[in-house]
Amino acid sequence: MKKEQFENYIQEKDIKHIIFDFDKTLCTLLVDWKPWCEELDGIFSEFGLDFSESPDLNYSEKINLCIEKGGDAASERMNEMNFGIEKDFFYGYDLSPLAAPLLELSRKYAELYLWTSNDRRTIQLILEELGWAKFFAKIVTRNDVRYIKPRADGFSLIFDGSFPKSRYLLIGDSRADSGAAQAAGIDFLNISELGNFLDDDGQ
Repeated sequence: MKKEQFENYIQEKDIKHIIFDFDKTLCTLLVDWKPWCEELDGIFSEFGLDFSESPDLNYSEKINLCIEKGGDAASERMNEMNFGIEKDFFYGYDLSPLAAPLLELSRKYAELYLWTSNDRRTIQLILEELGWAKFFAKIVTRNDVRYIKPRADGFSLIFDGSFPKSRYLLIGDSRADSGAAQAAGIDFLNISELGNFLDDDGQ
């Protein structure tokens, strides 16, 4: 989808609220995720869960099931572990080349939001470095919700009912993102569909 096509899409659907995922959508966090996976499997065991016979479940769904079973203790344990990994194994980020022009165009037509399953402390530093924090009316992170995407908890902190859900759009990259949009009852656009967004001159 080229820039003009995206602009037409926004106008035709009269989109007034655009929600962005962060990691692998606007930029890619450079983190060694192997320790994260190992730590998660350990936490699942702590709370008596074995997902060996559920190969179709992704980590987001497993995390939510663990929190569902373990309550506050599991939620706090997950958040503590997740931030520890993002802090200790983070070595930078790769900014998507279409992120800045996409945000700039989106701001012309809609109010923008960020909804991520990363820790707020990780995201805030990057947003401040990029000067993007001011672009978003609300920033929803894993610290703000009990259940992460694909559950729709984060959307409840964004949706205020003043506009119908048909005027909301979520842009992300993963099955968790598309599932969250479906659970919330709003439109979804995979960032991969915007591969041709930039003009030939990169603008």
